[in-house]
Parts: sequence; structure tokens; C-alpha cells
Amino acid sequence: MSFDGLGADALAGQTGLPTFDHLARTAATARVIPVNPTLTSSTHVSILTGVDPQKHGIVSNWFHLPGTPADQSARGINTDIDVETLVEAARRQGKRVGAVPFPTIDARTSRRMADFGLVWTNSLTEGRVVKLTKKDFRREWMPPGWTAPPQRRTSFSPVMRARMEWRVSRELRADVDVVALDTTNDRVENYDAYVIESDDRELPFDRGWFAVTKQNHGSWSKILDADALNVTLYWGAISRTNAYPETFRTLLDDEVGFWPGVPDEHAEIDATTFAEQIERLADFLARAQALTVQRMEFDLLLAYQPVVDQAMHNFLGYDDAIIRRAFVAADRAAASVGSQLDANRDAFIVIGDHGLVPVKREIHLGVLLEQHGFAPRWRVFTANNVAHFYRSAGTDDSDALISMLTSTGLFESIQKKTADSHRNSGDVVAVSFPPIGLSASAKPPLEGEPDSYGHHGALNTHRELHTVLFASGFGVPRGALGEFSQTRLAPFVAGLLGIELAAIE
Repeated sequence: MSFDGLGADALAGQTGLPTFDHLARTAATARVIPVNPTLTSSTHVSILTGVDPQKHGIVSNWFHLPGTPADQSARGINTDIDVETLVEAARRQGKRVGAVPFPTIDARTSRRMADFGLVWTNSLTEGRVVKLTKKDFRREWMPPGWTAPPQRRTSFSPVMRARMEWRVSRELRADVDVVALDTTNDRVENYDAYVIESDDRELPFDRGWFAVTKQNHGSWSKILDADALNVTLYWGAISRTNAYPETFRTLLDDEVGFWPGVPDEHAEIDATTFAEQIERLADFLARAQALTVQRMEFDLLLAYQPVVDQAMHNFLGYDDAIIRRAFVAADRAAASVGSQLDANRDAFIVIGDHGLVPVKREIHLGVLLEQHGFAPRWRVFTANNVAHFYRSAGTDDSDALISMLTSTGLFESIQKKTADSHRNSGDVVAVSFPPIGLSASAKPPLEGEPDSYGHHGALNTHRELHTVLFASGFGVPRGALGEFSQTRLAPFVAGLLGIELAAIE
């Protein structure tokens, strides 16, 4: 079970997390040193393969693939891995594997599939903030002589409705009414309460949230603010759970429900609403993972929780209360899954992929290349603290580029590509000091506001980026394991399964 962003020091700074506290007391424990770069794609592939990025080829979250157009980026999480993964090795040796979900196990190809799985899901529509005003509301109207249907709730002024369309396609749609009520019997038309109706029924409310569902699709939306007939809504993205085979998706649809969507980083929502989205996704995944343990047969189950990473990226050094909520949600998720296991038969392995560090400034490297005359023959692809520079034309002036980058004082490491480097690697790879985020933007100015408050990708010598291992149950040694290289995780799991890994033979 991988918790994205679960830094060892950050976890140690939290108290009152019963599941993690129990694991720390009773499980085998280790401080895990992640591979470089300390990025989600690179670290998770190293977890799955037991080798570092210069062998498996996922050299960053974003990079450039040889032979593709010079400005075309490749996303690490979606790129083919050069060596056999733990999933492939286990299946090749007769083991049954599930992923609910896990980075790179996305069912895009046969190599990227388990025997069954829940796939990280993109929503079918985008979330947005909608502002309704008095002109959007209409009184209920009946033809003369018709009898009005009975009101579900008392209103001392005429009921007012604003209609919105919930739509995936022409065939899959619904009308959703925001219904305004006047609950004060003061002879003044003042609307002070709201309900949501769809398909002639009132939808349940939870802290202002309501779900619209149809044919196993759904969305979570929220009334953010309401003053008289001025209502601000977060109109949530519509999603459907993506899982395979169909029998497994049906099980999740019936028992867990629709994929709730990811926290919305684009709509203008408040921190509490964002935190509630984090918690809802964590809870959905935990229920799906616990149900899988209960109902599915497997030898190896891979599970993933992004909750801590999502909170740290958006609130590190800014809102400790939101980060605390994320750690509590992660602790609940670990409890939900761990409680389904039998220690006499099962092993439970909890890991992180990296920690995070605060970011104070962001450098636009496209602007830097322009200012020093290296564009357009040099292009840069960035992820947090990591920049891969690729030369697409002209004579090799790598040394001149390195000299320029060094003179800025921004970078802790600058490396020129060598014969031992993976072909996906940039001709020059630079890693910034932790407080400095990197962007590929060529839009001035040179320095801008960072796009998030927490980053990773800096060198693994920074202890804030170290992560954790907890292991308990059948076949697992007890006690402290000390510092533990991230590339040891795959052979550790392979040993428990009794299989061999081709990637590290």
C-alpha cells in the first residue's frame, strides 16, 4: 500500500495516528531513501522494478522521448518501462495480482495490466464554480385549473427554482433544480434555505455536498455560499469508475459507487472544500481496497493513496490543519485495509514514495534559455525541482549551457549525459536547491510565484524527502531495518512471494 508523499519526518511530526503508531511499534520499520529523482513516476517504477531510473527509463515526471518532435513531452506515469515489473514477474510465475489502483498499472497495454484492477480515472467533464442570481430563479408555475403537487418542505414565500443541466451526452443527462425556500413566517419574502432536486426527488445533503448519479456515473457538487437568491455552487466533474474485468467494475459500482473525482486544482474553491474532496477520494479508495481484500482472490495486491501528496503540494507551510486532515485520512485508509488481513497468512507492507519540501520561488527556464541565446536549439522539460535539457540542433554546446546554469546559483546538481545515462535522459540534467521550483515556461518574467507550496524531485540527500516502510504479518522480519534503499522494495516483496525478478538478476 503506497501513500504518495508520505515523508518519514513529516509522519514523525504527526501524533495521534493510531494505525501508523501501531505499525511503528509492532511492524518491521525502515527509513527509505528514494531514488533520484525523488518524483512520483520515477520512485514508483523503482518500487515496482528494483532498479533506478537510469535503468528502467522513467527519468522524470515529464521528459522527452528520442525520435519524437522536439517540443513533445512524455509523461513518466504513462511511458513504457524498459524492464520487467513486479506485476509482470509475479504473473509470469503463476501469481494472481490486483491493483486498486497503482501508478503505471493502467491497463493501457498487456504489460501494464494486473489480473484485475481499478484504474486511476479521468473525469468525463470538468468541475467549475457557478454563480446563480435572482434572474436564474423562477417561481413554480401550473396551468390554470391544475392542482399543484404537494410541497415537500414548508415555504412561507413561493418556492423558487433554478435549473441546471447535468450532462455527459445527449442520452445521459438529467435536470437538477436548486430549490429556494423561505422558512421564516415573517410576511417578508426572504429565502434562507435550499434543497436540491433531480428526477422528482430530493437529494441528500452532507455539509452542503450532494451527489447526482445516473447509470453508474456520478458527480459531487456543493453549495459554497447562499445569500437570498444569490447562490454560489461548485458544480462537480462527472466520472465513472474505470476497472477491469467488467465483473470487478460491477462489484465496485454496486458496493462502493462511482469514482468521486480528484481534488479540483483549477476551480476557485476554498481550502475546506478542497480538503473535503481529498478526504472523499481517500475514503472511496480505502473502501474499494478493503472490499477487494474481502472479495477477490490474489497473491499480490497493489494499493495506492494520494491524499498526503495532494495536501502537501497545496498547503505545505500554509495550512497545517488541512495537512493534518490528510494524515488522518491516510491513517483511516491504512486501518481500513489492514483490518481485513490475517497476520497468520498475509503480509501488510505500507510504503511512501517520497517526502516533500516547501518551495519559495519558481524559475521559468524557458525564459533563462532565451535570455542567454540557447533557445530554440535547446528545450527544457521540468518537474518540480528537476529539469531535463535536450539539444535539438547545432553543435554540441553542452559545456556552455552547464557554465551558464552553474553561474545562476540555482542548482545543486548539474550533470552532462554520459554513456551510462538512459537514452530518455536530457543531454544536461539539472536539479535545483529544494526551495526553488522549476518551470519550462518561456513567458517572462524569469522568476514567478510557484504553482504549489510543496515540491519533491530535489536530491535524495535531503532528509525531508526520505520516506518510510512498515511491514508486518506472515514471513516478515520484526524490528528496525535501518536505512533502506528504495530499490530494495521490489526484491523484498518478491522474496515474500517466492518469485524471481528478471530486472535485478
